[in-house]
Amino acid sequence: MSLRPSRTPSVARTALAALALVALSMLSACGSDSAAPVASPRTTMPYAVVQPASLVRGAAVPAPTGPTVLTVTGKVAGGKPVTFDMATLEKLGLVEYSVMDKQAEGRRVTFRGVLLSDVLATVGASSATSLHTVALNDYAVDIPVSDTRTYPVLLATTVDGKRMSVEKYGPVRVVYPTDGATLDPAVYDPRWIWQLTTVEVR
Repeated sequence: MSLRPSRTPSVARTALAALALVALSMLSACGSDSAAPVASPRTTMPYAVVQPASLVRGAAVPAPTGPTVLTVTGKVAGGKPVTFDMATLEKLGLVEYSVMDKQAEGRRVTFRGVLLSDVLATVGASSATSLHTVALNDYAVDIPVSDTRTYPVLLATTVDGKRMSVEKYGPVRVVYPTDGATLDPAVYDPRWIWQLTTVEVR
């Protein structure tokens, strides 16, 4: 009597292989979804990082040694105003992108500066919902904090590689991206506040 090998292990191996292929295809699909860009304005409005942050979040912001260019007040960690000179502000990391600046320059320019979201994270404004921004000439406008999560809102410190003087809308200016987003001019143009001096976190 000859013994024939059972087919059960072969069937089991085949079933296991099929299950493995199904699982692999599912994992591959999940991996593709997680690696794909999220459909949000940030991914359709890229910006270039030109200088990584050198000021650690959570660390105390050093007192200005040069002229103060920005003061952040209100609902910040410790409850005391945080002041920045230009050097310290730019230690939060510099990014840049190009936009059509129809309000001031009247042409397409490249702005470089720090992300407003990084400023808020540095001063500990985690519970903020609104930002009351004030310019040197007392022009004021409120910016929803949600804007900083949706768009790479910039506190620009240079335009086309040059510092912005007070006469040239500086030294700090709020800039919104215009590429890859449809922003209602009636709503967003007033938020392009130049000669920015104070941000009150509310």
